[in-house]
Amino acid sequence: MHRFFVSSERISGDEVALDREVAGQVHRVLRLGPQDRILVLDNSGYELTVELTQVGSAEARGHIVDRALCGGEPRTRLTLYQALLKGRNFELVLQKGTELGVAAFVPMVTARCVAQDPIGEARLARWRKIIKEAAEQSGRGRLPLLCPPLGYAEAMAQASGLCLLPYEEEKEVTLTSILETRGNGEVSLFVGPEGGFTPEEVDQACHHNIFTVGLGPRILRAETAALAAVTAILYQRRDLG
Repeated sequence: MHRFFVSSERISGDEVALDREVAGQVHRVLRLGPQDRILVLDNSGYELTVELTQVGSAEARGHIVDRALCGGEPRTRLTLYQALLKGRNFELVLQKGTELGVAAFVPMVTARCVAQDPIGEARLARWRKIIKEAAEQSGRGRLPLLCPPLGYAEAMAQASGLCLLPYEEEKEVTLTSILETRGNGEVSLFVGPEGGFTPEEVDQACHHNIFTVGLGPRILRAETAALAAVTAILYQRRDLG
């Protein structure tokens, strides 16, 4: 069944009223009609099976026939502090990170960031749309949080849980080894821009109890490093099956 996130305000008792955007997709794109069923997600972690009763391009309605806990949410809360990337690489990290199970994204400005364009509301809205579509497609029950962009110092100050920073010069501590010796709580992952973190930024991270970790013998692009580390963390925590 097709999945759609809707505002909780659109749900009253067992009745659901779909907004214009979702209604248009249901009516014009999917060509669904009364008695067809969809899955509605209210960002609570539950998925609602809804049987459509009224379908139009401007409005659609239905009633809830079943409620079930969504199985697509990982147990590990992983926050990705991703330095801004040029082109659409940052959007790739948002999309694939959502599919993998990232709980929150924090855009971060670091010393070597190539992308310098201001982050306005239009871009944030585009990023939120990318996250929403990826969450619907991948079976998530909650929308990952997209936080306002932060400077590197602010990001380090607010990070919590086990804080990790992949660093190509780290030869002794691997991501796997540190995950094997740490608990199963929250993880904050710091990933740099195209040019990586500066030595000064790495030193600052160490003073904030952020562990540098190696990702193996190969040098990974920034977007690859983010997704590889997310995958490894969630796999190690048994969140990928």
